[in-house]
Amino acid sequence: MEKSSKILDPKVIAKFGNLSIVAKTIVEGFISGLHRSIHKGASVEFAEHRQYVVGDDPRYLDWKVYGRTDRLYVREFREETNLKAYIILDASNSMNYSWKSDTFTKFEYAQCLAGCLSYIMMKQNDATGLIVFDSDIKRFIKPSSTRAHFHFLIENIENLIPGNDTNIGDVLHKMANHVKRRSLIILISDLFDDQDSVIRGLAHFKHKHHEVIVFHILDRAEIDFPFEKFNDFIDMETNERIPVDAPSVRSEYRNIFNQFLSFYQKACSERNISYARAITETSFDYFLYKFLELRSRTT
Repeated sequence: MEKSSKILDPKVIAKFGNLSIVAKTIVEGFISGLHRSIHKGASVEFAEHRQYVVGDDPRYLDWKVYGRTDRLYVREFREETNLKAYIILDASNSMNYSWKSDTFTKFEYAQCLAGCLSYIMMKQNDATGLIVFDSDIKRFIKPSSTRAHFHFLIENIENLIPGNDTNIGDVLHKMANHVKRRSLIILISDLFDDQDSVIRGLAHFKHKHHEVIVFHILDRAEIDFPFEKFNDFIDMETNERIPVDAPSVRSEYRNIFNQFLSFYQKACSERNISYARAITETSFDYFLYKFLELRSRTT
């Protein structure tokens, strides 16, 4: 790296660089390309015909053209070896939460995650774009794979500040209508929104044959609800203040939150969407390493 960045730890990048899954996943590895290298004659984009010469593979002869012209032509294809990926980053105010002062906020964790993915994909010459949203799309950066583009992405990621409430489902639908070429879609969010709406948005991408990965970012306190005594809880997106006797509602809260987690895990699995839950107290490099390792075994 040409200069240090607060969201990129070189030790993390070095660890990822040694992963064996780089060339093994469905699209040549998640990070090394996150896509299968598509070779001539196999699910590639048709480019043109050219006249047959001795030594050409007869599998690519176009017999329909032969029937019309009485000449032998072979089909040539444009080899698509580079991935196009979109990182969709939730910058709603609920992402600005951290229970402990010595841990990442959810948004800081998401920044680290987005930064590392951007770096690794840049190193593999994969074009990476960035979509930042809260209640609507705040920032849209088209994919590119150059080093200058990577630094532009990092600068944008570093300077983000969480803002308004969220509308994940509508944003996903807008992007699904916008992204035409088959791509990798990476959603980084706490998924605090209408659950059915979020899943419909993700399913829209799958319907258009994109590969979809969801990184579900949470703070440990959101899962365990460790609060004691009587507390005022403030909705970070509406600023509504709610007085709660924490111990008396802990059991019911945990039950509801577990249902929330189970819903997303099951709904993603049913739609062949990769889902990974990230707790902010877990070192993000370790989390990514383990997640990518898991993908290499199941792809």
